Amino acid sequence: MIHNTVDYSLILNDVIRELHACPVDLLSIGDGDGESAYLEHSRQSYQRTLKDIVQLVDSLHLKPHEVRILEIGGFLGVVSSTLARIGFDVTVLDIPEFMSNMRLSKRYLHDGVATIAANLRDYLIPVQSGTLTLAIMCETLEHLNFNPLPVMAEVNRILSADGYLYLSLPNQASLVNRAKLLAGRSIHNPVTDFAEQLTKKSNMVVGIHWREYTAAELREMLDLSGFSIVSHEFFTTHHASLPARLAYALFPKLRSNQTLLARKVAAVNADFHFSDATR
Repeated sequence: MIHNTVDYSLILNDVIRELHACPVDLLSIGDGDGESAYLEHSRQSYQRTLKDIVQLVDSLHLKPHEVRILEIGGFLGVVSSTLARIGFDVTVLDIPEFMSNMRLSKRYLHDGVATIAANLRDYLIPVQSGTLTLAIMCETLEHLNFNPLPVMAEVNRILSADGYLYLSLPNQASLVNRAKLLAGRSIHNPVTDFAEQLTKKSNMVVGIHWREYTAAELREMLDLSGFSIVSHEFFTTHHASLPARLAYALFPKLRSNQTLLARKVAAVNADFHFSDATR
């Protein structure tokens, strides 16, 4: 049991502390302070992801070195590095713009994390079919500005026959989003973020949420992609007001974020037709 042998919270704290002390500055624009703020904002989500993964592996009665993991969209590498230090066999995939950062590469090398530089819009994950135990996509799916079904098919392909997919992402049908719409406000990124994405002085290159999902939409997508839902949970990453906490207690699906664990139950033999329009 990993829970009885490893304190992953302490390892997580060490990884975050190191990133505070020596920022990655992914795009080399002097954004160490921004990255540190993001780390603290995401600490609770990291903790939740690690807990969920450890519980899954314990339930499968596997040891960490027996579990092959691919994290898709590792960003600063917190989850991948922590899992590798626990003892998992970890590979991380991210866009070439991030993977070309030597500070990040050195961190992955130090922790024994294998790396892949690839863009999911090419609909190809360079991993051998059926070789992975678990694929992780945390705060990644909502950033895809292209059709996600071929990506899900690739995830299905690289997982073993009894492999798992773990997702963590915003809840489009959250209480906050419903309140914004009732007030006539948009639930999407502001238009100014489009301009920020196209400058060399901003880290907004992948910061835009192009498409968030409701719980029902995620279930439909995973059903089409050969997965069966094992668990689907809702949580918040902020300190909610008392009225909001009461609403969440009565209606958990109004919380701002969701995690979903799915098991591969069928191979996907999709005959996708690609054109310039679909890409």
